[in-house]
Amino acid sequence: MDSAKIHLSAEEQRLISNTEWILTKHTIIKKVYEMFGQINDMMKNELSSFDHFFENIQCLNGKITKGENYGLLPYIILDYPYHFEKNNVFAIRTMFWWGNFFSITLHLSGEHKIRFINNTSAHFLLLKNNNFFVCVNNEEWQHHFDENNYKPADKITEMEYKRIIEQPFLKIAKQISLKDWDVAPAFIIGGFKEILELLQINYPDDKKDPSPASPITGSDL
Repeated sequence: MDSAKIHLSAEEQRLISNTEWILTKHTIIKKVYEMFGQINDMMKNELSSFDHFFENIQCLNGKITKGENYGLLPYIILDYPYHFEKNNVFAIRTMFWWGNFFSITLHLSGEHKIRFINNTSAHFLLLKNNNFFVCVNNEEWQHHFDENNYKPADKITEMEYKRIIEQPFLKIAKQISLKDWDVAPAFIIGGFKEILELLQINYPDDKKDPSPASPITGSDL
């Protein structure tokens, strides 16, 4: 029977007897939710003058979700604006990943990618100038910044970028350390504005009908 027992290390034994760390975790998660709620309000304010620019994309309210097991660690996600359909995704995704970072990501596939991404030189220059990362992975639902998933835009060539945007999806992102908690909202909103600037390259007048060539028909980790 002794050989079948599950033993705890000294550190594990200390933790199961200590309620403070898990209660602190709950407090932090609650504060991230509050932060993301405030960020969502600021994002909505940024979109208030866009009218039909995001037609058929959810812009009324963001969606906040959480989980416990991305890389075995808790995470919280704000999607706003967003439209999730198989092989046809539009999402600006803000993420808190425990022990890692805050990030903001633009995720496009299907008709949304065709609609917004076709001026490669202008897009690529904006990404380089604003320190974005470009997804180089074939798996679109990975969010870490390891080199097999994201590469800095200023570390790839324009020819490489052109090959990347020929893939079924495109993701660009930027991150900030959790140590920079106090400036994270400003960083995220700054990234949000830069993403809006990129999306408008093909449609500089956001008051007009933005889809003369490509009509729009309208998951989590």
